[in-house]
Amino acid sequence: MTRRILLALVPLAAGVVAAVALAAAGVRTAAILTIPLTTAAVVLGLVVSAAILLVVLAARRRSLQALRVEEARQHGLAEGAAAEREAHRRFLARLDHELKNPVQAIRATIAAVEPGSGTAADPRLATVDAQAARLANLVGDLRGLSDLETRPLELEPVDLEQLLHDCVGSLAQQHPDAAARVSVQVTRVPWPVPTMQLDLDLVGLAIDNVLANARKFGADGPVEVRLREQDGWAVVEVADSGRGVPADEAALVFDELARARNARDVPGSGIGLSLVRTVARRHGGDVALRSREGEGTVVELRLPPTPPADARGVRGAGSGAGAGTAAPRAR
Repeated sequence: MTRRILLALVPLAAGVVAAVALAAAGVRTAAILTIPLTTAAVVLGLVVSAAILLVVLAARRRSLQALRVEEARQHGLAEGAAAEREAHRRFLARLDHELKNPVQAIRATIAAVEPGSGTAADPRLATVDAQAARLANLVGDLRGLSDLETRPLELEPVDLEQLLHDCVGSLAQQHPDAAARVSVQVTRVPWPVPTMQLDLDLVGLAIDNVLANARKFGADGPVEVRLREQDGWAVVEVADSGRGVPADEAALVFDELARARNARDVPGSGIGLSLVRTVARRHGGDVALRSREGEGTVVELRLPPTPPADARGVRGAGSGAGAGTAAPRAR
């Protein structure tokens, strides 16, 4: 572009040089050219148009250069994020591998203690065994969560209303005391929720996690599960009237191992909601939390009718349940 501009300025430069040379030589001869007004207007228009075109071309070049720089930056960021996720996954896999044998040895040693020695009944041994099992489960859960970020989804048509009832029924079987407290509300008019293309196991696991949190932190109050359609998307809400989340921690509860300070008296690992967010985003959706401490919490899961193409897999090609079932149901 710079070369073209210089070439365009050559006639002007030649004229300036000639004028300077004539002035220096003392030449006083004047040439008067008679040009029709219409021709002068055309020439002037061409000159102005050429100048404008040069300015536009220069601006366009600067814009393209800036676009290329931004694309390179975004590409670098994407590659960096992918490399970070892969490094995180490898670290968790290595940690799982390195801890598995020591934890198994600890638990085997405790189990081998002779009942007659009197130490088997020692509550301290039971505590060590329980904490060793908790450590093994925690590392396994973190690895499973990391694997969820990369493995293909096993998509199939899913009736979300039926899935919600199945999840609530499973919760009632595990915790009969919660059966009477949980209700399901489905909005069908004027737009019912369509059949969705989802990974059934993973979405079911995500809903299980949210329901379990509502039961644990709901202070024995009612839990409402709501399903509605919004702009073609499915929206699942789980609302409780429990202890809520402190306002300054509401944005952090979806991070790995994060637990609200008012939830630390309840057993859990802090992976449950992180898993929910991972499942939602793998489907092209997201999850949000609205909460007031001391009043309750609403977790909203939003899912598109079809996940992005790069997340799709073939049903039965992976191990959806195996990758997700290890994740705990804890806030």
